[in-house]
Amino acid sequence: MELYERIEQIIVTLRPAFSRESTFEWFVLLIWGALLATQPPAVTSYLNALGIGAEYYHHALHWFHSSGYEMDRVCRRWGRWLSEQPYGYRLNGKRVYVGDGIKVSKEGRKMPGVKRLHQESETMSKPEWIRGHYFSAIGMLIGVDQALFVSLILLKLHDGLVVSPEATPPTLTEKMAQLCRTVMEPGSYVVLDAYYACAPVLKILRQHSAHLISRARISTVARAEFCLNPSVIKRGRPRQWGAKIKLRDLFKESSGWPKHVCSLYGKSVTIAYECFELYWDSPTQTVLFVLTQQDDGRQMILLSSDVTLSGKLIIETYAKRFKIEVAFRTLVLRLGGFAYRFWLKTLDKLPTWPRSMVLADYDEKVQTQILAKVETFERFVNLNAIALGLLQILALESPDLIWNGFPAWFRTLPNHGYPSERIVRMTLQNQREINLAKSKPTLLLAKLLARKLTTPRPMSKQALVA
Repeated sequence: MELYERIEQIIVTLRPAFSRESTFEWFVLLIWGALLATQPPAVTSYLNALGIGAEYYHHALHWFHSSGYEMDRVCRRWGRWLSEQPYGYRLNGKRVYVGDGIKVSKEGRKMPGVKRLHQESETMSKPEWIRGHYFSAIGMLIGVDQALFVSLILLKLHDGLVVSPEATPPTLTEKMAQLCRTVMEPGSYVVLDAYYACAPVLKILRQHSAHLISRARISTVARAEFCLNPSVIKRGRPRQWGAKIKLRDLFKESSGWPKHVCSLYGKSVTIAYECFELYWDSPTQTVLFVLTQQDDGRQMILLSSDVTLSGKLIIETYAKRFKIEVAFRTLVLRLGGFAYRFWLKTLDKLPTWPRSMVLADYDEKVQTQILAKVETFERFVNLNAIALGLLQILALESPDLIWNGFPAWFRTLPNHGYPSERIVRMTLQNQREINLAKSKPTLLLAKLLARKLTTPRPMSKQALVA
């Protein structure tokens, strides 16, 4: 009962994001459905997990198309609640966020935003080209001791739609920077991959007083400080940049760099590194580059817009970026967070390898339907992302309760002693009958389910957006 009550205490804090009581109630039911479902992920599975009959299927489906709330507003409130918790990971007293993109395969021929995508992953199990959706995601790094999670806050479909062929759309890196600006607190840090290490991202983050920690390409060229020689006067615009410095050439002096033991991916690794404060994206603001070399010869260049950080701290912070990959894997494999199946009937079948959809090619009514359907995709994904975050919170707050109620066993368990999201979910599923069927209706979930015992008012299919 304590685990169920704690989840509902958190969910209730999101109530102000909904303008209608019924919309919030279905949000609660669908969150619980995602947590307790044992069947393949779908709206039907969520209702079956709660024991709700087929007569409520269109009511549940309508929630994803409802105009009674904005999912971005729900996610921002979820992010604010996370930032108020004591177990958030901090760097120099500030929150640390992690962002990345994920490509999701989709075979639907009537799904807006589906396009041909190239996968740069070196994993042999992934095809080089897929057709699907591209989501940008940002989450907060939370944890206790060695138990760290990235709790996803907001995911947005950032590729596949173009307003007009003449208009110049923002790049994926600029969209990610704007997403960070929407979610992050001023003065905090965000850890991004090398794809997002560029001047436009740094410019947007600096306007928000936020800092970037990322990996730079090995071919990066920085600039030294420019020193004006008053005896040399030339015509034209005054020079701003100093001499070019190829960072790759600085590795030639790595034999004299100090060596330190850093914790990388749970292992102690000896790394030789050196810090260089140089100009890169702006002639007036410096960037701290950390050149690292391991004993096996592997070289990597990291950068930080906060030049006051130590090199060792930058290395260890960037190493935690892979936690968002773990969050993606858990969201895909355990919760099925990208298993949405929403179609747009009025849309013509897309080609086998479609390009970005141009909204200007459709009339105004269809454009509205396309944008509404894209928001439906995002609602399904973010609903499961919040459910994943609830599992992570329980793992950090109540590990003893979870281990005591865990119904099975695993040969391999986490070394830090805290349960994984899968273990928490199995514990919740095992306690479902005890907390709902045999307990007093003190839970909000039990009260909502009791109301569904009456015959509902039927909702026609025409009430749903096509």
